[in-house]
Amino acid sequence: MSVINWTDYFIEIAKTVSLRSNCIRRQVGAIIVDEHKKIKASGYNGTPSKVISCNERGICYRIEHNIQSGTQYETCRSIHAEQNAIIQAGEDKTRNGIMYVYGHDFICILCKRFIVQSGIKEVYLKKDEDSSIVHILVEDLREQLCENNA
Repeated sequence: MSVINWTDYFIEIAKTVSLRSNCIRRQVGAIIVDEHKKIKASGYNGTPSKVISCNERGICYRIEHNIQSGTQYETCRSIHAEQNAIIQAGEDKTRNGIMYVYGHDFICILCKRFIVQSGIKEVYLKKDEDSSIVHILVEDLREQLCENNA
């Protein structure tokens, strides 16, 4: 019997968390784990509490208007999974933590800012079952934010 490694284990949990998403366009889940491999928070992309989701409305503004992924975030009703997890945890539980994200393989500019500010030290991303896991050090995200004048 083989034992699943920690990265794959936490990616699978993030995948399960993504199933709670009420977004029509994309289902993303995220978890934050401390340096002792204890889960501190989870989050999925979806609307803020008590806000009617695109899923409930049966229509997504971004799909309807063919808005490219990674642009015009203000047109989306949802909060990103990474942001939800950070909000749920609070800074005291995110400092030096690791984030695992299932559902995409890049980090948008908004989430880069949240992740850097939260004190998380590294991120693992997996877009889907056919994708490889992407590992990103938060120090690299910080450098990107400096370089992009963002």
